[in-house]
Amino acid sequence: MSLSVRIVLIIALMAGVIGGSYWYMQITTGTVERQEEFVWRLHDNLLGVSFADEHHGWAVGQYGTIVHTTDGGRAWSYQRSSTADDLIGVYAKTSEKVWCVGQRGTVITTNNGGQTWQRRPVNLTCQLNDITFVDDREGWIVGEFETILHTTDAGSSWSLVHGGEPKEIDFSQIDENEVLGDDFGMEEEVYTLKRIYFTDRLHGWTVGEYGTILATRDGGTTWTKQKSGTVHSLTDVDFLNASFGFAVGLDGIIIKTTDGGNTWEKDKPTVVTHYFGVAFKKHGPETTKNDAVAVGQGVIASYSYYKKTYLQNWVPALEMKYSIDYNWLNRIVFIAQTGDEAVAVGDQGLILRTDNGGDEWYLVRYPEKTVDLVMNP
Repeated sequence: MSLSVRIVLIIALMAGVIGGSYWYMQITTGTVERQEEFVWRLHDNLLGVSFADEHHGWAVGQYGTIVHTTDGGRAWSYQRSSTADDLIGVYAKTSEKVWCVGQRGTVITTNNGGQTWQRRPVNLTCQLNDITFVDDREGWIVGEFETILHTTDAGSSWSLVHGGEPKEIDFSQIDENEVLGDDFGMEEEVYTLKRIYFTDRLHGWTVGEYGTILATRDGGTTWTKQKSGTVHSLTDVDFLNASFGFAVGLDGIIIKTTDGGNTWEKDKPTVVTHYFGVAFKKHGPETTKNDAVAVGQGVIASYSYYKKTYLQNWVPALEMKYSIDYNWLNRIVFIAQTGDEAVAVGDQGLILRTDNGGDEWYLVRYPEKTVDLVMNP
């Protein structure tokens, strides 16, 4: 065999080895990650999450999706919701009693931890976005058209206390020759309410589109508008106590109050993006329990309250075990009395968990929906 042929064979062999090594590296790193991420995107969007205690939690989303955990969010399994409507808000009162709300006036509840779900009529067809209870019997729901619903009998019946679907115009009451003004049929403009939060039975806030904030100091008997200082839509609100609270929203909006909402001021997050969820830690040592975490489009940001004023900012998490650059995270909830454990949920069924207060986050994997579950939710 001539020298030139040997050289060609050696070069070909080396190229094969290099190519094989590159292929192996791709299989064990980048390609596999991309394939897993592609598979992950087959899950339905998750829009809400709530925990009854450190172990039992529920997340809800598109097409009646309900997933449940009994180990603090480390593993999740599906439950049949008996509805194909999008579920947007969820509130876990106990490990057995849970409520969900969503599209077309959907309100469902379970008394057995989600083994079965029953629909509760509210005589509305508008979208309902959030639900909460202040005690065993009194609860609240908010949604489109500044709708606020109230129950005092543990959810057996719900009454409309604010807003609601606009009434149809009764044209039979108009005289044949009557001249109608330009403002005929126009009513006061109302907006969709996204979230509601109470610090106790008397003090509550709800936020929504175009910077809307409604507050009550008398247990919901009256609701008054507060000046948010923004026209951007607000998507979530949380309070540490009756004075200190945050609201977050679209276009990088994070606003803060230290006087119960009498005044709100804008914060300056490090990452300017859409924010959809915010939660105070509320527990843990004194140095951290006032801290908060916000989630949004491709970001998880932490706020440290006790640092010096010039350092108070919304700083991205230190380490992400899963890239969320193109994911939307919709809600976050702290689940442990230590202030360390939290769960965040988002689009494409994304569930993230932290064990150290939000500095590091990792992806929680769970099964895809079966065909039977898709056809028979």
